[in-house]
Amino acid sequence: MKKLFALIVCLFLTFNLYAQTTIDSVRINDSTGVPRNVNKVVTVTGVVTSTTQFGASGPVSLQDSTAGIAVYGSSFSSKVLLGDSVRVSGTLTNYDGLAEMNYATGNSYSILSRGHTLVPKVVTISDILSQQWNGIENLESVLIQLNNVTISNTGNFASGGAYTISDSTGSFTSGLYINKYVTSIIGTTIPTQQVSLIGVLSQHTYNAPFSTGYQLQPRFIQDIISPDLSPLIINSVFAVEIDPNSLSICFHTLRKGISQVKYGLTSNLEMDSVIVNEDTTFHKVKISGLTAGTLYYFKVVSDNSYGRSVGGLINATTGVIDTSTGKINIYFNYAVDTSVAIPGNAALGNVDFQQKLLSRINNARYSIDMAVYSFSGLPSVADALVTARDRGVKVRVVYDSRATQDNMQTIMNAGILVSRRNTDTTDIMHNKFFVFDSRDSINSNDWVWTGSWNITSTELTWKNNVIELNDHALALAYQQEFEVMWGSNTEIPNPSLAKFGSAKSNVTPHSFIIGGRSVRSYFSPSDGVTNQIINTIYTADSSIYFAVMTFTRSDIVTAIHNRFNSTVKDVKGIMDDITGTGNQFSSLKSFVDMWANTGNTLHDKYAMVDASNPLSHPTVITGSHNWSSAAEQYNDENTLIIDDINIANQFMQDFKHRYNDLGGVGTFIVPVITGIKSEGLSDNLSYKLYQNYPNPFNPVTTIRFEVPHSQYIELKIFDILGREIKTLFKGTAPAGIMAIDFNADGFSSGIYIYRIKGDGFTASKKLMLLK
Repeated sequence: MKKLFALIVCLFLTFNLYAQTTIDSVRINDSTGVPRNVNKVVTVTGVVTSTTQFGASGPVSLQDSTAGIAVYGSSFSSKVLLGDSVRVSGTLTNYDGLAEMNYATGNSYSILSRGHTLVPKVVTISDILSQQWNGIENLESVLIQLNNVTISNTGNFASGGAYTISDSTGSFTSGLYINKYVTSIIGTTIPTQQVSLIGVLSQHTYNAPFSTGYQLQPRFIQDIISPDLSPLIINSVFAVEIDPNSLSICFHTLRKGISQVKYGLTSNLEMDSVIVNEDTTFHKVKISGLTAGTLYYFKVVSDNSYGRSVGGLINATTGVIDTSTGKINIYFNYAVDTSVAIPGNAALGNVDFQQKLLSRINNARYSIDMAVYSFSGLPSVADALVTARDRGVKVRVVYDSRATQDNMQTIMNAGILVSRRNTDTTDIMHNKFFVFDSRDSINSNDWVWTGSWNITSTELTWKNNVIELNDHALALAYQQEFEVMWGSNTEIPNPSLAKFGSAKSNVTPHSFIIGGRSVRSYFSPSDGVTNQIINTIYTADSSIYFAVMTFTRSDIVTAIHNRFNSTVKDVKGIMDDITGTGNQFSSLKSFVDMWANTGNTLHDKYAMVDASNPLSHPTVITGSHNWSSAAEQYNDENTLIIDDINIANQFMQDFKHRYNDLGGVGTFIVPVITGIKSEGLSDNLSYKLYQNYPNPFNPVTTIRFEVPHSQYIELKIFDILGREIKTLFKGTAPAGIMAIDFNADGFSSGIYIYRIKGDGFTASKKLMLLK
C-alpha cells in the first residue's frame, strides 16, 4: 500500500511538473527577478516567433496568449520553423535576466501544427520599461511592435550595435539591438524618419533584481518599417549569366518597383541605362551589346510612386569566347611556393574561395545541386542561391543533420527545399560539393565543385583546397550521388527514399577522361575509398607527399611503410590532428619526414604520388574524405584521384609552402616534360644556378639549380670568409631543376655564399640571413 501511495505521489508530482503549459505560470519571477521554477524541467506550448535568426543555437522564441519564453539549444532550433505551434520541455534557467529553457537530449518536443500567422503585439516604450520584473514580465521574449519610433543615431547599422530609441511615452537607452547574425540589417542606413520596429524583446543584465537591460531585437530587415515606401534595395546585387557580349544584373527590393541599371566603362556610368517596366520585388535586367573580356561598372535603381532606391556601385567582366571543355581548376587559400612550379604551371594561392563560388553560382543557367556539411557566415552566398532560384535556376540542397546554421536557415526561409541526413546517428553528411547545370541539355557548361573547404567564413582562414572540373560525365555521376541522398530525381525531396551512410550502395561510374587526364571518382562509405587510396600509394616509385587533417587508418600507414621499404625514400607528411584517438602520427614519424600542423587548422585531405616523376603517372588524391574509419565506414564523403603531372605539381607547390612553414627542409624536383615547351621545361636545358628565394630570409630559403643531364652534384654553403659550414646536397641529380631548402637556424645574421659543382660546372651566389 505504501509503495502504491508513493507511486501515486510520484505520478502526481510529475504531472504537475509537466502540466504547466501556460507560459506565464512557468516563468513567474520571485522578488529578485529570478523565475521561481529555475533549475526545474518545465513544459510549455507556444508559437515560434524566432528560430536561428539570432544564431544557430537560437534562442528560439515561443509565445502563447499569456507571455513569451526563450528556448536555447541547437538541437531544438534546427527542428522548428517560424509559425510552428510546438510543445517543448527543458530546464528553466536565468541567463543574465532572460528566462530561458535549455533544451537538451532527453527533453521532449512535438510540432502540433504549422503556418501560424505571426502578429506582433503593439506596445509602447513605457510598457516595456514598466514590466512587472518581480512578476510575469509579460513582454519578455514576445514578438512586439513599437510605432512612431525615433532612432537617435545616424549612419549605418553595425553588427552588435545598440541604439537609443524613443517614442511619445519615453526614451529607451540601448533599447534597439542589432544581433550579429541579422546580416540583412547590418550595413543598411539608419532611418532618419520615424519608423515602426518589430522584434523579439530580449534582456541582458548581470545584476539582480534584473529589472533593466531589455533589448528589442529585429529578426530581419523587414522588421524595420519606414514611412518611406520606396522600394528599398536589400541583399546583394549580382552580375549573373555572364557571356562574352551580355550579362544580367539581379537584385531584390523590399517593396515593388521598376528596375533600372546604369552602366559604363568607368564609374561615371557614361554608356547607357536599361529599364525594365515590371513592378516587382525581384529584378533581373539583361544588358546586351557588350564587348568580350571587358570590365564594366553598374549601379541599380528601383522606382515606385513613393520614391527611388539606389544601390552601390558594382563591377563585372564579360566572358571570353571559349568552347573548350575538360578544364580542371585548382585553388588554394594560402600562399604557394612557385619555386617548384613547372614553367607556365604556377599554382593559384591566396584565392578567395567565396568569390570563386559566387562566380560559379551566378553563372549557373539551369540547375544547382548543393551537398554541404556546413553553411554559415557567408550571407552573400546564401543571397546568391536565393537570387539564382528567383531567376529560374533549379536549386536543390542536401545537408547534414546538424543544427541549422544561419545561411542554411536563410535559404530555407526563402523556400529552397533541403534533404537532411537522418538525425538518429552521430555520423555526418560531410560532402562539400556543387553540381552546376548537369540537368540541362547543354553538356559543355557542366561543372563540379568540390575539395576540402566547408562553406563557412571560419574555414576561409583554415588551410584548404578547392577543385573545379568541367565535364558532363563526371557531373552526372555527382548528380546521381546527390539524388541518392535527395531521395528522388525531381525537384521535391523524398525523405522515405533518401539514403545516407551505410544505406547507400555503389551505383556511380568511377573512371573518366577529362581534358585528356585520367580521373577516378569515389563516394563514401559505399565505394571502398580507403582501398583506392592504398592502391594509389602502391603505385609510388619515388615519392609520397600528403597533407591531411585526420589520419587514423593503420592500413594506409602499412601501405606507405611498404613502399618506403621498397624504393620510395622521399616520403613527407603533414597532419593536423595529432592528439585524437587512433591518430597515426607517431607510427608515421618513425620513418616519414613528418610534421604536425601549427597555427590555423590544416583542413586539407590530399596526397601526391610521384609528383616529380613524369614516367610514373604522377597522381593526386583529394576531396572531403579524411583518412579515418569514420570517413571510410559511416560518413558521406567524396574523393577524386587524378593522374596528371601538372595538377600534381600544383599540389606540390602548396605542400612545399606548408612544409617549409612548419620548419621542414628537403629536396624537391621540378619534373621535366620534354617536347612540351608550353607546359614544361625547354628541351635546351643548361647549367644554371638561380638566386635563392626568399632573399633576405629567416630562417628557411630555397636554392634552385638546373642541369642538362643526370650527373653528380655538390651544393655547399660557405661563410663570407670562405669556410664551408654546410653541405646541402651531395649525390646524383636528375636532368632538370632541383629545389633544395636551407634552414639557417643556429646561424647568425649575415652574408653567406652557396656554391654548386658539377660535370665541369661551378657557380656561386650570395644569400643574406636576416634575423
